[in-house]
Amino acid sequence: MKEPLANIQKQTHQIDHDIWLYIHLPQLAIEAVVANLITPLKDGPVAVASVQRNAQRINCCNLNAKAWGVEPLLSLSTALAICPDLTVLAKNTHQEQQLLQQLALIAYRFSPNVIVDTDGLWLDLSGCAQLFNGYNNLLKKLYTQLSAQSIIAVSGVGKSPMAAKLLCGHEFHHYLPSKLEIQHALVATTLNKLPSTAKQQQNFKQLGLATIGDLLTLPRSALSQRFNSDLMNTLQLLQGEKPSLLTHFKPANEFHDKIQNPQGLYNKESLLFPMKTLLQRLCQYLMTRQCYSRELVWQFEPLLGNHQSMSITLSGNNHGWSSLLSLSRLKLERLELPRSIEQISLFCDQFMVMPGLSFDLFGDQITLQENTSELIDNLNARLGIEALSRPTINAEHLPELAGSIASIEKLIGSEQQLGQTQKPLWLLPEPAPVRLHNRQLYWRKPLTIVSGPERLCGNWWQSEQQRDYYLACDSKGARYWLFRESTSKQWFVHGLFA
Repeated sequence: MKEPLANIQKQTHQIDHDIWLYIHLPQLAIEAVVANLITPLKDGPVAVASVQRNAQRINCCNLNAKAWGVEPLLSLSTALAICPDLTVLAKNTHQEQQLLQQLALIAYRFSPNVIVDTDGLWLDLSGCAQLFNGYNNLLKKLYTQLSAQSIIAVSGVGKSPMAAKLLCGHEFHHYLPSKLEIQHALVATTLNKLPSTAKQQQNFKQLGLATIGDLLTLPRSALSQRFNSDLMNTLQLLQGEKPSLLTHFKPANEFHDKIQNPQGLYNKESLLFPMKTLLQRLCQYLMTRQCYSRELVWQFEPLLGNHQSMSITLSGNNHGWSSLLSLSRLKLERLELPRSIEQISLFCDQFMVMPGLSFDLFGDQITLQENTSELIDNLNARLGIEALSRPTINAEHLPELAGSIASIEKLIGSEQQLGQTQKPLWLLPEPAPVRLHNRQLYWRKPLTIVSGPERLCGNWWQSEQQRDYYLACDSKGARYWLFRESTSKQWFVHGLFA
């Protein structure tokens, strides 16, 4: 059901102030490790542990573990005593940052201003409503994209990055609060959530200040006399009076990702699942940058010995992960790999801009181009690029000199498009003379001129060759490509159309 026009107009009127969305990832530590596992975890209590206060302690746990009484900062031994079936994973900060970068690529499709936090993301939604037909539609589509990545996300909305993070609740926003609702929620927030020192928090209690609203009602001059400049700076950032100095996210100029498996992978079939995961991440990157990849470089590193590389050259708009996985699988069949693979990495730094689509009446041309690219890539992966060739056009005016057979490698990734022209693909070995009798052309059958002429001149520095080409047909509809020499006035058939 479509949204009422009044609701869309109401959302559009809210663009008169800054709108920041903060996405908090409460299960980031678990999701980052699970995303890089070769074998998916079974449903049950799961926790991530790390060294804290000179002991192994729980850093993060899922809802099943919390139901057993496991909670953060609990010692690992106590957690295992409470829940013997607890699956414990080691905290991996690198994988957490890697997952945040992948989610930032998704968020970048919805906002040009994305900021990566330690356990979440900021998005500047100001002015993004029109592209998604309203803020509510934007939030729904963003939530769908995050859910597709098996990510648990909650959000907060404010007029500044700090306010949005302070107002982060226990669920994801599916509608945009009004300016008044955001302000009421902010002034009701307790002061212990405000970034401040322990001394400042103690001073708040001594003054009887409990909420941010209590603090904002006091004159700034009085606060500046009682507190230092850090609090004044915090209030300016909270109210959006001072721009945030946080670094904005920008997609990298190249794609490089990897998945490790310390236990090792011992056959080619077991490599397909991590390769699928890496290709899905690549496709997210390509979609964000609005480009196609020209070449994929796989690298397989064994537990012992030298690594093995595999490159795949792509012909055009072949950018679906399933298609790329099929190509990689074909290429993998021809590759000799070490006995055990510990790490798989995917690299790509050659791209071409994704062209704007122009549809014909029935959409057949786009389907034909996609099928052609897929066929070329499959043959390349199975036979090798040196086994492929295709007809091409040289920089010559005379048709018998213009056509030739060239390596397909030179045409892969080329952005040049040949213009449409009324010329047959196949020419006769030698132009055949046409008889002219009583102003009627004969070549096996009477021929009728349909269109023309198109004048072609070539090799003028050697000998003048000037031809006027015509399109002709016979009584049964067969089409012929004729030309008339300007010097001899003689007619010839040069090509036949299918």
